[in-house]
Amino acid sequence: MIHPSVYEQLADGSPGIGNWLFREDREAVRSRIMSEPVFQPILERLAADGERFLGQPITELPWTLFRRVWEDGYRKTYEPVYFSRRQRLTTFGLLSWLLPDRPDYLDGLLDTVWAICGEFSWCVPVHFDTPPGFGTVRYSVHEQHAPDPGIGIDLFAAETAFALAEVMMLTGHSWPETIRDRVYREVYRRVFAPFLVNDFFWEHVRNNWAAVCAGSIGAAAIYLIEDKQELALVLDKALPTVNLFLEGYGEDGACLEGYMYWGYGFGFYTYFAELLCRRTNGAVDLLAVPKVKQAALFQQNCFLHGRKVVNFSDSPEEADVYIGLTHEMARRFPEVQLPEYTFQDKLVYDHCGRWAPAFRQLIWYEPKAQGEGWKEESIYLADAQWMVSRVEKAEGKFCFAAKGGCNDEPHNHNDVGHFIVLAGEETFLADMGAGLYTKPYFAPATRYSFICNSALGHSVPIIDGVSQQPGAAYKATVRQADITADYDRFVVELQDAYNIPGLLKLQRSWTWRKNVGLPRLELEDQYVFSEQAGAALTERFICRVQPTVAGAGRVELVSAAFKLVLSYDEALMEPVVEPLPFLNHFNQEKLYYALDMRVRATDDLERRLHFAFHFEQLA
Repeated sequence: MIHPSVYEQLADGSPGIGNWLFREDREAVRSRIMSEPVFQPILERLAADGERFLGQPITELPWTLFRRVWEDGYRKTYEPVYFSRRQRLTTFGLLSWLLPDRPDYLDGLLDTVWAICGEFSWCVPVHFDTPPGFGTVRYSVHEQHAPDPGIGIDLFAAETAFALAEVMMLTGHSWPETIRDRVYREVYRRVFAPFLVNDFFWEHVRNNWAAVCAGSIGAAAIYLIEDKQELALVLDKALPTVNLFLEGYGEDGACLEGYMYWGYGFGFYTYFAELLCRRTNGAVDLLAVPKVKQAALFQQNCFLHGRKVVNFSDSPEEADVYIGLTHEMARRFPEVQLPEYTFQDKLVYDHCGRWAPAFRQLIWYEPKAQGEGWKEESIYLADAQWMVSRVEKAEGKFCFAAKGGCNDEPHNHNDVGHFIVLAGEETFLADMGAGLYTKPYFAPATRYSFICNSALGHSVPIIDGVSQQPGAAYKATVRQADITADYDRFVVELQDAYNIPGLLKLQRSWTWRKNVGLPRLELEDQYVFSEQAGAALTERFICRVQPTVAGAGRVELVSAAFKLVLSYDEALMEPVVEPLPFLNHFNQEKLYYALDMRVRATDDLERRLHFAFHFEQLA
């Protein structure tokens, strides 16, 4: 059924990228990018990538790579080849637009488009579901019985449709009709038609899948579907899912999936919203929803110092800002901070070769806008139960972040009561962030066998050998969240995060003192047990810098510029250091350390454990 509110508000006219993507003449945009000095480093990188790809054949995607993920769950054989094709698409798409007098770039683009249109599926194998009956059909020359394996729609299939549609609308005037027609045919066959007749799981979730899949399909439809009634059919089905994505954000705007997924999900929400707003002459503006402003502020609430982020959940420890998205949000919301940024040494695209953010970092970036370092401030995100503080001293930046929450968050880690401490360029008490994505990494039965997802990989207590478990019932209760000029105080009860009947109370209190020379963190854990629990108690701290026992009641973590000193009561606890090797999201080996403060046995049913962390500057 056609949705009247969408159909009636669609502007008349055939698709036109100049009207729906650019605020000004697209030739003026292209000329600005080519002439502004700020863009030169990324243009040089783009040209180098183009020459490299021109000298390389398009890599095949053979069956032996496709099947690998089903055999052992490993994704780093097929996916790098798949994403290299998207990197080529983005590279040659940009070069063909920016340098239209280079026919070799256009040929590189057309060869890449042709190869992508010939892929067995636009889904990556880990997301691939065979249609019902696939592989069991008896074929006949008189009828077509076989279900189409190309109908699966995952994140990357939807993104591919969006990218092909936008690249074609940008450069397609130079394409032969054969390739233009093939793009239309493949997007309709693989995406539009199956989307309208199937019910996909991601149409009912409140995470990045909803925004990326539905938003990409909606964006591709805006470009490719000229008939208003047919376009309204697609948008009518996509809009509820896009709206559902935003329901996954609290009123505080926090993205519980982690910063990387804020840029991904909220980014694609914005890309679609901007196109839809222009396609309806401003009548449908998804960015006018009040919650969007708070979501737009999440980036500046999430960064600590430089490229360091609060990397709870599946987020890397360091990240670049989504600069195109940031500038676009700052145009709409003055409260959005423009950070210091340079295109020097920046990649044109991410490791997946995504077209949409790469293109928009060029067309949405405002060269005349001046950025600045992240502001000194403390923030409490009430829905997420995050406390974040940035303190600036003459000696450098000092940061603290802690969380309550629950263990049923999207991209969940068992980390209720976990925290991060940073000074200068070094994270001392850390979050491991996202691990290497494999099929077992996301399987419920095996996800928490990965140290980065397990409570054992976070700075939370271990009680009688029991760590936190996944589930909504394993949660924190916030008792205090105060931000003052001199200190921040965050108090949470954690007993519900443990399935221990004898644990009557576990209250964790952080006091972050900001105006005492170099900042200082005081941590207190208060336990109340019944007679049946509390025999073995370990306070675990996850460290990025190797801890060293430096005398009675003192542990030191020493970096190049600062020393973090932990003071504790040696009569109550004994420190033990254990290395924790870790394979991160980018398949890089990293080494962390578990500093286990093993509490000496006692018959006391109530215990208070105090830890004082202070910084010392090194010469």
